[in-house]
Amino acid sequence: MKHAPVALQLYTVRDAVARDITDTLSQVARMKYEGVEFAGFGGLAPSRVREVLDGEGLTAVACHVGVPALEADFDRAVSEVQEVGASFVVCPWVDPAVAHDAARWVDFAGRLQGWALACRARGLTFAYHNHVFEFEARHDGEFALDRLWRVAPDVRIELDAAWAFAGGVDPAAYLRGLAARVPLLHVKDVTVHGAERETVELGEGEVPLPAVLDAARDAGVEWLIVEQDQCRRDPLESARANAAWLRGALSVTT
Repeated sequence: MKHAPVALQLYTVRDAVARDITDTLSQVARMKYEGVEFAGFGGLAPSRVREVLDGEGLTAVACHVGVPALEADFDRAVSEVQEVGASFVVCPWVDPAVAHDAARWVDFAGRLQGWALACRARGLTFAYHNHVFEFEARHDGEFALDRLWRVAPDVRIELDAAWAFAGGVDPAAYLRGLAARVPLLHVKDVTVHGAERETVELGEGEVPLPAVLDAARDAGVEWLIVEQDQCRRDPLESARANAAWLRGALSVTT
């Protein structure tokens, strides 16, 4: 079984996107990424961004769409995802206080479920992206994240391997347990020093990435998405180094 294709979450290079998204996408294509995940369109219309993607041979994999945008005008937010050509709508964040409140968390999961069904009706897949707090919060002995999956069965998972690791779980084992519910995987590395967590370039942190990649292949993950929240050097250089590291790792584990 082959590994999934590789994309870049453009939040990694957000400053470059803000300056010139067209040039940034061109650079990302030259790094041999096959697709991108959006966290905004750098001031361009989604239809124009799609033209740039087509010209560079890049696939629009997914778009991160925040809760405020989903609540304010769901139809507009989803239409922009369709215009850019992506298949996945991903909710990337919620106030951590919500996860620590059992009643509010169940209510939030219900809203996610509703959005998932509405996306399905439009030919899109809806997913939720985790951070650390969904593992730190527990309700009746289970992770808040696990409760979300039970309450919202049609929501798919964009599992962030680094934040799962920082949350105290084995990301490879967790991924295997979720199997077909995880079409998207954030391939990310992190160092953990107590409450301090620093995202670092792939292979420089503590996440057991080879095991995670094996689990991703076995679980049928559709896209491996590189993301580095903070970079010690120019984020474009980190994105290039991460692409090279991942290509090397995949050649070993295929």
